[in-house]
Amino acid sequence: MEDCIKLSEVLRLSGNALKLQLYIVTSTATHLESVKQNIVAHRAYLKTLEDKNILFGAGPLLTDDGQYCAGNGLWICRAQSVEEAVAIAQADPMHSSGARTYTVCSWLLNFGRLTIQIALSEPQRALT
Repeated sequence: MEDCIKLSEVLRLSGNALKLQLYIVTSTATHLESVKQNIVAHRAYLKTLEDKNILFGAGPLLTDDGQYCAGNGLWICRAQSVEEAVAIAQADPMHSSGARTYTVCSWLLNFGRLTIQIALSEPQRALT
């Protein structure tokens, strides 16, 4: 690809960064009522992925004012290849039912910070 940088060069240019390859699944609603009908099965599927340490993160996409959701979502998964990530995405009830369409793209996580707080005496948790 002429207007692209090879992965080997991207990795070299990333220096000491994390360089964790993940896959972003962007999920677009086709019909809001169908999304509502599939939300329970979708959440159960994501919980299964979470339990298997496949799911890195997931959640609804909100409107620009942050007050509404048009039924779209985004999740990030761990996979060995883009083909595996596509198979994981296709198995989501939101996608297999046609309630949402999806795209999958490879992502190299290089920067960021996670702080996890666990109160041993309380069922509260915080991720900042």
